[in-house]
Amino acid sequence: MHALNHLTAGTIEAIPENLLREPIDYLSADHFRQKVVCKLLDDIAFDPAGPEAVRLATIVLAYVEQELPKHIADEEEDLFPLLQQRCLAADNAGRLLSVLSEEHRQDSALCEEVLDGLRALADGRVPSRGVAFVRAAAAFAETQRRHLAWEDDVLLPLARERLTDADRRQMGRAMARRRGVNLPG
Repeated sequence: MHALNHLTAGTIEAIPENLLREPIDYLSADHFRQKVVCKLLDDIAFDPAGPEAVRLATIVLAYVEQELPKHIADEEEDLFPLLQQRCLAADNAGRLLSVLSEEHRQDSALCEEVLDGLRALADGRVPSRGVAFVRAAAAFAETQRRHLAWEDDVLLPLARERLTDADRRQMGRAMARRRGVNLPG
């Protein structure tokens, strides 16, 4: 399905708030949104002066500035610590969580270069470091895809297996608070 099919009124489609009751499914849905963002970044990097560049940059910028930090906090502050508690030694989760946390930190620096270029494009300007922006946007999209593959293929299935119902409720409430959503129960 084409990435633009998941855009609504100039934004990435929102995830229904009631899905916060199933926080692992919420994270999975947000991973899909991140893949849409990666596709849009590819489109922007391919033609940063194209007719859609301003609109796409505005959409990606809003997601990366507003939604991505919440998602990373969901993982770093809620999911990863719960998995540390629940996983068995045989799961080798400690190494995976360490690698994913390190990737979050490394992506932060690359993200700044991307954000600078997206802000310029969203304002109708040419990024001051045009070639560096195109490279950073393409690299960021690629690193995100690799990161998401690990999370979708290994991390989320492990969470489904190891987290208790109580863990999921706790995690869902924390994720809801982060988004200003009142999740009764």
